[in-house]
Amino acid sequence: MVLSFDQLVKGLSVVVAYLVFNTSINLFNRWCLGVYGFSFPLSVTMFHFAFASVALTPLMLGVESYKKQHREAWARDWKGYVATGVFTAVNVAFNNSSLVYLSLSMNQVITASMPVLTCAFAICIEKNYWPNNWQISGIIPICLGVMIAIYEEAHNETVGVVLCCCATLANALRTALSSHLLTGKLDVFSMTWYTGPVSAMVLLPFGLYKEFSAITEYAQTNMGPTLGILFGGAMLALVYNIVLFLTIKTLSGVTMNVMGNIKIIFLLLMSRVVLGELSELDVQLASGVVLTFGGFFMYSYGTYMKMKKPASAAPVEEKKAHIAVDVEYRKPLLPSKLDMR
Repeated sequence: MVLSFDQLVKGLSVVVAYLVFNTSINLFNRWCLGVYGFSFPLSVTMFHFAFASVALTPLMLGVESYKKQHREAWARDWKGYVATGVFTAVNVAFNNSSLVYLSLSMNQVITASMPVLTCAFAICIEKNYWPNNWQISGIIPICLGVMIAIYEEAHNETVGVVLCCCATLANALRTALSSHLLTGKLDVFSMTWYTGPVSAMVLLPFGLYKEFSAITEYAQTNMGPTLGILFGGAMLALVYNIVLFLTIKTLSGVTMNVMGNIKIIFLLLMSRVVLGELSELDVQLASGVVLTFGGFFMYSYGTYMKMKKPASAAPVEEKKAHIAVDVEYRKPLLPSKLDMR
């Protein structure tokens, strides 16, 4: 299978959009939850999902093609939507909560294991997914390389590490499930709309119990910043979730996570270039960069070989089909010949 120019442009556009919005949402959450001190991760996350559901409702109920699909889609895959919504809520809430107790570098060290976890879950969940040896050999050094490159000594509370580990496992499960659901006719807007209310309902009782009185008291004296953070973050999260599901549908969940790890290394190198510190590249960062890019080339080559394989099998299938048609075409001629004798 050879990619056309349009497919290549679409794929690159999706990758760029994912990297931009992934970086933006991570920086925004780190700023508002950690630096600014708006320490209400459950309320923020719940509001994001509720906002996405409300914002997409006119599209989902106003367009006839969407209205027709809802009953059939829920009857077919309701368990998948519910599970994806639950894991999404756990991932975002736990990850946002971990940023209150954890340095961003340690958070990224833990989440760098995502490609390996997603690959393992995808093998169990997706019927037709099986990575080749090149892809498997590439994923592991990609994860290790990022962990080595970004690790730094910092004060990290145990509760933050536990929360981040749980968030990473939930994210890997969410990604594998989403990849499975998006292989059919389901589009990214429907996926966002179906899973958003589930995620919001999962978080609602915990948000009310843990943060309702605190955020209400905070909002009374800081109404402007509260509304700005909630609505600004919700709009950013809506676009990010749509781009996230589009990336999974276009590339696959594992490839999306691989690109996320490459983004981290790229940003580290770019920061060194901007600050003029590239000549002072330490052994730790250099080792991580070499491991990551070495693994990335192996994974890319394995993906290329996997894409190339069906193309080589196509002529064989076509030949078999031609023979079968030819045999069917010749069958009626045999009795005619006998009759002529």
